[in-house]
Amino acid sequence: MVTASAQPQPGSRVQLQIEVPGEEVSRHFETAYRHLADRTKIPGFRPGKAPRAVVERYAGRGAVLAEAVEHLVDAGYDAALVQLDVIPIDHPEVDIDPATVIEGEPVNFTATVSVRPDVELGAYLDYPFTLEIAPTGEEEINAVLADLRDQQTTLLPVDGRPAASGDFVTVSSVGTIDGEPFDGGSSDRLPLVIGEERMIPGWEDHLVGLEIGGGTEFDIAFPADYRVEELAGKDAHFAVTLLDLRERQLPDMDDAFAASVSEHPTLAELRDEIADALVTRSEAEGRHRYGDRIIDFATSNATVELPEVMIANEVEIMRDEMRARLAQQRIGIETYLELTKKSPEELAAELREPAIQRVKTLLVLSAVAEKEGIDADEAEVDAEVAEQLERYPDETRLREYLTSRRGRAYLRMTIRNRKIVEHLMDRALAAAPSEAE
Repeated sequence: MVTASAQPQPGSRVQLQIEVPGEEVSRHFETAYRHLADRTKIPGFRPGKAPRAVVERYAGRGAVLAEAVEHLVDAGYDAALVQLDVIPIDHPEVDIDPATVIEGEPVNFTATVSVRPDVELGAYLDYPFTLEIAPTGEEEINAVLADLRDQQTTLLPVDGRPAASGDFVTVSSVGTIDGEPFDGGSSDRLPLVIGEERMIPGWEDHLVGLEIGGGTEFDIAFPADYRVEELAGKDAHFAVTLLDLRERQLPDMDDAFAASVSEHPTLAELRDEIADALVTRSEAEGRHRYGDRIIDFATSNATVELPEVMIANEVEIMRDEMRARLAQQRIGIETYLELTKKSPEELAAELREPAIQRVKTLLVLSAVAEKEGIDADEAEVDAEVAEQLERYPDETRLREYLTSRRGRAYLRMTIRNRKIVEHLMDRALAAAPSEAE
């Protein structure tokens, strides 16, 4: 059995002294010969069938030793982590003299690795704030009903009057700058609602008063802060023709409307359901804000020296998260950098401060959880792994990570942090009810 001890080092590092017993060293040599036999083409033998002496003659003693050392270091290091309950945050620096590795004899080596730093907790209880829940009234209920009503809008052809604000229109448009068409300035059929300001400010005002088939021409300037830099502040000329004109007809706000948009036969019952849903949402949002304030309070009062490797790793995680969000919009990270005129180094520098805050928050919450005796058990981690794998069944790399020791340790920390925030909120609310209560 591997034996190990730990010696703290400066900068949140630990040096592990690891001893691998002779019988395990022999087993690693056997593994080395087997793997080399599988990979080495040896005349007269099928892969993996050559005797040890033949494998050593063809592969070389140095190759056998290197393979055995790799296996015993990996296995010994993993065993030491489990034995000493050390959670590394980076790859180890291993110090081993291959000349000391002899089959059947114990082998000693050291592995120095960065670990989670110590956190000096400050105040994390007795908050100078309370849970605040935004009130829900008739105005909020009416706003939801108005949205539901808008979704049931019917578009009716208009006859006998010109276009007015609020109408749904289809136009053809040709835009030019200095007499030349520009990219995105023209459209054969452009649908829009007059007054919703989908176009640049003032553009839609020129449609008011037009009749179907009628047209207008006008000059207008793009805003100085327009999103397309090449057009910002430029004067443009547009020729627009009204192709179609429809007015929006809203349904009456009555029981029939309620039945058409819900399972409730009356408008009064629909209002009650909306009121309940708004109260539930308001309470959830208030509790979420309260939890965030508790986290900020505990984090701002704690002291911790963050290892650079943790910051760098978090920057990479945040960059991967950004890459995933951009991919959903079918934008590559290189395209994003080009559009924002940033270099990869500038992006990393921009992410550094939020990465520092995120790492500190995770460490402080973990320290509070340890002090409060809050933890996540294996069943909770198993459930989280299963949920993630069910949600992303085709993500092979995610599966490998979630089922690894490091992945499970991260999930355990995430669950534990979530539980400690809930614990702190419940305890504070039990001692001092919210203003809403």
